[in-house]
Amino acid sequence: MSVCLSHTSASWNGVGGGSLRSASFERFADGLGIPRQMLGLMGSNDGAGSNDGAGRDEPDSAIGRSRRSWLRTRRFLGSHRAELTRQVSRLYPEPIRLGQTGVLMPPEWRLTRPIDLGEVELNWRDDADRPRATGGERETRRLRPIADSGREYDRYHRAMRDLARPRLFENRLCYRLLDVLPGEPASPSAMAVTLGEMCYFDMIDVGESLAHEAALVGVDQHGNLTPDRIVWQNLPFRRLLRDPFALTDYPLLTSVSTLTIRRSDSGASFFLLRRDPGKVAIAGGMLSVFPTGVFQPASVLRAPHSPDFDLWRNVMREYSEEFLGNPEHDGGGAPVDYENEEPFRSLDAARRRGAINVYCLGIGVDALNYVGDLLTVAVFEADVFDRIFDGLVDRNDEGELASEELAFDGPTVERLLDSGSMAPSGAACMHLAWQHRSAILSRGQ
Repeated sequence: MSVCLSHTSASWNGVGGGSLRSASFERFADGLGIPRQMLGLMGSNDGAGSNDGAGRDEPDSAIGRSRRSWLRTRRFLGSHRAELTRQVSRLYPEPIRLGQTGVLMPPEWRLTRPIDLGEVELNWRDDADRPRATGGERETRRLRPIADSGREYDRYHRAMRDLARPRLFENRLCYRLLDVLPGEPASPSAMAVTLGEMCYFDMIDVGESLAHEAALVGVDQHGNLTPDRIVWQNLPFRRLLRDPFALTDYPLLTSVSTLTIRRSDSGASFFLLRRDPGKVAIAGGMLSVFPTGVFQPASVLRAPHSPDFDLWRNVMREYSEEFLGNPEHDGGGAPVDYENEEPFRSLDAARRRGAINVYCLGIGVDALNYVGDLLTVAVFEADVFDRIFDGLVDRNDEGELASEELAFDGPTVERLLDSGSMAPSGAACMHLAWQHRSAILSRGQ
């Protein structure tokens, strides 16, 4: 487990050194999931209490009422995320909506044809400005419950940590999307993506605040969804970040979602994962293509010189973790030996000889919580899939297989996309993969 060190650095000397030390200790505690009282941080003025403190509230106290109300909204968000996403997406112009998937995608982020994942050029920026919004704005005050200090939590992730913490909740270093451009005519790349640094909790503080706001205004006193209340004038924080493609305004975390297709002479098929709400912070209970994972380093080496700063290697690590149940490379150890360790060696060799084809379908943003996804599809020849994933697990750290192998055909795709049970990124992958099915399934590619 690792802490996002770029958010913990502070001067240890000079005026205000004591408060800086305290703030640094608090961030270490938050990132590592250590109760603050173990580090002597009981009296923090940022309003973050402990899990024990949440249980000591008097039933009718302002703190208790605030926390119960927040938890009710959080539970409503968890059980109605798909419907809320659909309603929120309708606030945006139709040309930037990707069908009914809940994903927003401007024309310049769309691809007219699938491109090999290797045609996506990655660029790095160390000097990106801090985003304008961080989730601590006054527009988010009503989205954060009252802590032990009698004030609102200063960030959404701290309320989640104390009151509704999923099992996977670490403040790891991640890659922030800064720009997306078409490739230059003379360049081998068909898309150029510029990235910088952010932390996972940066996304929680902005993205889950946006989602919580929609749930808060969209639920009536009886716990029913009221779509007519989900309008711009009732969503002040969303109005502050009205343009999801203004990438200087907020930290846009980049994930990579992959629809995995097993291709045989008898047809094409795929698997889905049902995300466990007790394990994951986002899209719990929903169906997802997999592997799906945040684009982030797997070792202590930092981009752009890290061997982890590579989309295919990120996907391979997710295959190792989500398909085979191997331990996560959590960013705190030595670099992965991609050339010699399994399953990386076999996956890489199969891709080089054309037995695995991996395509990029475009980049989109979840309308509800402004999380970015690079949408991909990986097509495996059946014998390669069966050999590499002979130990396919039926559950992993994020959820469990939703069903048996599913046919990649029109009725199945249509049923899933109409069901309202698909996570937006997965729905977008499926929508685009079906649209480009001839190209991605052709053995001539």
